Amino acid sequence: MPLIKGTPYEVESSQLALLMEIGQRVSSMRATGSLTSEVLNTIRKYFRIKNIYHSNAIEGNSLNVGETRTVVELGLTITGKPLKDQAEAKNLSAALDFLEELAANPSRPINESDVRQIHLLVLKGINDNDAGRYRSINVEIGGSQFKPPAPESVAGEMDQFGQWLRKASVPGDLFEYEEAILAASAAHTWFVTIHPFIDGNGRVARLLMNLVLMRFRFPIAVITREDRLRYYDALEFSQASDLTPFVSLIAECVEESLEEYEEAANEQREKIEWAESLASKFDQKEKTRASNQYEVWKNAMELLKSLFKQNVEILGARSNLGDVYFRDFGMLEFEKYLSLKNFSSAKKTWFFRLDFRSGARASRYLFFFGSPSHAMKNKADVTLHISREEPPGSFHYEKLDALSAPNVPSFAEIGYKFDEEAFVVRTKDGNMCTEKVEFVSRRFIQDVVEMNFGG
Repeated sequence: MPLIKGTPYEVESSQLALLMEIGQRVSSMRATGSLTSEVLNTIRKYFRIKNIYHSNAIEGNSLNVGETRTVVELGLTITGKPLKDQAEAKNLSAALDFLEELAANPSRPINESDVRQIHLLVLKGINDNDAGRYRSINVEIGGSQFKPPAPESVAGEMDQFGQWLRKASVPGDLFEYEEAILAASAAHTWFVTIHPFIDGNGRVARLLMNLVLMRFRFPIAVITREDRLRYYDALEFSQASDLTPFVSLIAECVEESLEEYEEAANEQREKIEWAESLASKFDQKEKTRASNQYEVWKNAMELLKSLFKQNVEILGARSNLGDVYFRDFGMLEFEKYLSLKNFSSAKKTWFFRLDFRSGARASRYLFFFGSPSHAMKNKADVTLHISREEPPGSFHYEKLDALSAPNVPSFAEIGYKFDEEAFVVRTKDGNMCTEKVEFVSRRFIQDVVEMNFGG
């Protein structure tokens, strides 16, 4: 049986043909543009809840899918359910946020400190003494004959694993794109064999596995609660260095997710066809004028976004505030621009997000496109609305217009005036002013910092 590159593990040759077939399906979707950011964002929330629920359920968490969604998306506490179970759901959601940041730059190697940070997020507030720290005692794996290495060996074995992970986590370095499942399976198994932490090893192993898949632009593998026994049996079998049963399980999980991706891509194609049908209702002269306007508007919005990103990076590099992140969701397509311009609906219009974190305090702002408000409809065709995550960590966003807290930035909506070639800003109190593009980003970021982190 061939060895998996750089590891002590091997896999049956018969599995390689299946993995190549899955890899070709994923490559085909990438090549045809089907795996767009639009498609990925469409199913992100679905897979997030599914992944959190099943990963926690494997470890005995009592929350069902609906309760998991309530805790993660709404930030609500469920009466009658253990607080620990609810904390586990929130923590896994935070860890997935961190994974998305790591996956966004696949050329940056994943290192040992990243693994410890993932574990810290998984156990934060549940077992702070051991969160992110390697164990100092012997441990046993329930139901397994395998004995993890002694505590004095953990640091050395994690160093060896970390050196392999640095190469394995960068596509094209140790593994080609089509070999993503092999790399992900080996990362999971090797890590869980070391069992470096007192608790949370299974969750971290599954997160690492999916981080590798995400970096190779593969759908994630959700090991379900129903597959728990098969999962444990495959891991037990892997102690003999044969990963064939485990690779087979992960391949099936990826195929199931891939079917969801393909369905989402088909739905997206139908939406595009609908948008093209809408656009065809314009006569050629109107379409040409709208297209020209869109190009001017798009360039203005790209400039605005670039200045927000630039100022966030400057703040992050020169301030002691803490961590500041910028997340880009791409530009609004012409067809959706037409829909919003004509006050029709359009889904998934996120533009970018700003995350501010300092100690225990965090503030997250989402900028998304929409039809102009009543006050702005005579000044701009399509505007940028601003919302804030409320409460922090809930993944539930409220427009700034709807928030009455004293720490809410004044800007609520941003538009572009073609006739003046300038930006117009509407504040929460209804005032409107024309501003230079440089002022808009600086003023908003300044408001956030002073109102939320100034004390």
